[in-house]
Amino acid sequence: AASLDHAMWFHRFGRGDEWRLYAQESPNATGGRGLSQGRIYTRDGLLLASVAQEGMVRVPRE
Repeated sequence: AASLDHAMWFHRFGRGDEWRLYAQESPNATGGRGLSQGRIYTRDGLLLASVAQEGMVRVPRE
């Protein structure tokens, strides 16, 4: 498995010692590659940051 690329966008300031909700989804996975997207929210429901990552998984031949 390998991470092909990843990014994080900060939309507003947020403290690191407070409760957060991380909502993640994988809208596409095919041909050994997959896309994962996530959003980080405050307790009040404000969007703090967005993240995205593309990964690759290859099963070794025996």
